[in-house]
Amino acid sequence: MNFIGEKCVFCGEVFKEGDDVVVCPECGSPHHRECYKKENKCANIQMHTTGEKWKRVKVEEKAEKKVCPVCKFPNNPTDAKNCAVCGASFDDSEIDEEEVEPETLNINLSRTGFNPDEDMGGATLKEISMFVGTNTFYYIPVFKRMKDIGSKISFNLSCFIFPSFYFANRKMWLWAMIYTFISVILKIPASVLIMAESGVFSDNMLSIIYENQGFIESLESICGWGAWIFRLLLCLFANWIYFKFALRNLKRIRTHSDNESLNLNLVLAFGGVKPINIVIITLITLSLSLVSMVGITMFLNIISLS
Repeated sequence: MNFIGEKCVFCGEVFKEGDDVVVCPECGSPHHRECYKKENKCANIQMHTTGEKWKRVKVEEKAEKKVCPVCKFPNNPTDAKNCAVCGASFDDSEIDEEEVEPETLNINLSRTGFNPDEDMGGATLKEISMFVGTNTFYYIPVFKRMKDIGSKISFNLSCFIFPSFYFANRKMWLWAMIYTFISVILKIPASVLIMAESGVFSDNMLSIIYENQGFIESLESICGWGAWIFRLLLCLFANWIYFKFALRNLKRIRTHSDNESLNLNLVLAFGGVKPINIVIITLITLSLSLVSMVGITMFLNIISLS
């Protein structure tokens, strides 16, 4: 039996031409002979008790996707030479993104039924695809609908679950900071009650809180509902905000380009995603929360002494 392309169940390496392969007589699992000798037993010994047999991995399951070095689209191995979306050559996969020329980004949106050269309001569909980078197939139809019918509302699940993470990851720092600042402010009444229960405040501070407990609890409820409403509004308008963000930056990039083609270095710098920003916005949120707690303590301390 030919096992070329399959994986050794012991070390996980793919069998190549000329490899010495031994097969378990009970379950049929293939091993490198040296791997089998190391343990002197089948790596799938658990199959022996259940009566299971080793099965070949389907070609489409074991074939790894080829991720485009430019637009990050996961291509099937059959598209071996060029990306199915942007047309970039996989032969250039070792080239640093900053060295890729704009001409290599021949975004083939026509395969999805869109016109790459359609004006979206100051930038073409092709240029917006370049700017978005990941999840192009989600954003382009949404942006196209917004441009065609003037709609601003669509549901963005990522933004609803983690608003600050979404905006920071997409490099929309203004909105990331707006949400973070407002969310910290809206959590202040709840933080006061939690800190009171944890014994952080002095007796004088606690007496002030207990005297106004009803008001603080009402304020906590109002702020809680306000936080959810604000989150919902953001998730409904997040795609429109991102659409306008992309157009605004593409227009700015165009002014810094020497010719009609966009400066790809700037597109990569301003567009796409940057996961490290999630860590940064998390640290900023924790810092603002700490500052708010210190501010609450100082405020109550001043009131209790007056």
